[in-house]
Amino acid sequence: MRTALLCFTVGVGLFACSREEPVVAQTRIDEAKQVEKAAEAGRPLSDPGLTQIVKSALQSESSLDARKIDVENRNGDVTLHGTVESDEQREKAGRIVGAVGGVRSVANNLTVDPPASIGATAGSSAPDRVLQRKD
Repeated sequence: MRTALLCFTVGVGLFACSREEPVVAQTRIDEAKQVEKAAEAGRPLSDPGLTQIVKSALQSESSLDARKIDVENRNGDVTLHGTVESDEQREKAGRIVGAVGGVRSVANNLTVDPPASIGATAGSSAPDRVLQRKD
């Protein structure tokens, strides 16, 4: 589990370095170091630390507008609120968050609001089931 967490955070850090401004990339590297230190010490991340890592993971996915997604976290139980443009994006956001080390469960309360150019009405607004991780 720690190895997977370390690999994920290093990967996110390297990916961030290749795409973004140096200040943002350095922030992501610092977040990866925070995860690594917590894993080595055998203690969980703080709620704000894990929340920031979840937000960074969502921001790293170019097909999502992470500015429209709010993240709540309490002891590794993460709840997503906000809007996305499709059911696929909604599911993808849930999968991304569920893959972050330290996340125990994901309550995906994102709603689908297609762009006006499609001409569709607001989509699914029912909360998704809570996904439990088996660690």
